[in-house]
Amino acid sequence: MPLPHWTSEHVLPPGRHPADLSDLYERFVWDAPHRNEREILFSALSGYLGVVCRLIPSGRAWLSGSLTVRSAEVPYDVDVVLVPDEWGTLKRLDGPARATFYGMFTLRGVIAEQPAMYLDQVQPVSGLVDGFLCHPGDEDVWEAVWSRGPVPGTVKGFAEVSW
Repeated sequence: MPLPHWTSEHVLPPGRHPADLSDLYERFVWDAPHRNEREILFSALSGYLGVVCRLIPSGRAWLSGSLTVRSAEVPYDVDVVLVPDEWGTLKRLDGPARATFYGMFTLRGVIAEQPAMYLDQVQPVSGLVDGFLCHPGDEDVWEAVWSRGPVPGTVKGFAEVSW
């Protein structure tokens, strides 16, 4: 089912809208300005979701960020919150799978050694993706955050990819 058309505020209508990768491409890349920059973000998102699907047997990804808004400004990232269907599968990840999984998420206030440095934020895919994990019972909190429009007090919709 294709994503709905942009509203007059250049966002998706309120609500959670099921989509697949071709739907995302049509609305967020093809039907928006700055197509070249959007192609790069879409490629980062596609690769990110490909890795996620290998690690998490089933779940949903909710999408937000500048890629998901039809703006005259150049988009700079896509925000993804992962909502696993079965939390226990994450606890059973081991070795390389666990290391890969933890590398999929945005970290804030990071102190690194060798060489020693402080980083405000570390993001997957060279900063093109902001990745977050929804813990069981926090879906309403994330839905409220993802529904905030670009202008304070406005509401927007967001895309949901299931696998």
